[in-house]
Amino acid sequence: MSLELKINSVPIELGGIADIDALGQADFQKSGPLRKLFNNQPLGQTLYWADNCKLECFDEEFCIYPCTHGYLNRDRQWKTRGALYLDEGKVQKLEFQVVDGKYAASSFLDRFVEACSGVLGNPVENSRLLTRWANGATVVTSILHPDKVNADFLLELKES
Repeated sequence: MSLELKINSVPIELGGIADIDALGQADFQKSGPLRKLFNNQPLGQTLYWADNCKLECFDEEFCIYPCTHGYLNRDRQWKTRGALYLDEGKVQKLEFQVVDGKYAASSFLDRFVEACSGVLGNPVENSRLLTRWANGATVVTSILHPDKVNADFLLELKES
């Protein structure tokens, strides 16, 4: 499954070795003890995260970006958050979020589902709030929170 992922222009490959220097230049930070505790980080994994980052996938056909322009009304703004979970330097999971996006969360979710369906085919699970695709060890999930102002996009490797 070719996802062709980039966060802040840094190529990310599930199962591939993460370029730690490139992540640092792209405003990613390694998690400290408190963030590990609050994120329920799996034992043995290292978390790198960035706020208000840009996610591109499917050869830049789909993009999620933040909008924090002060001149816009609060309901027209949204934030993003990205997280990479590494196991021995290899990317096991990418979690991307749209945060406080009154209109953006559901819009990005709808466009993501459309883009994924075009590239990955029909989802194995599909509802208004959750859609999931699975191909071998790769699982792609989109979740619209019940508040409809937050959305999660998860791309992960599942153990066989």
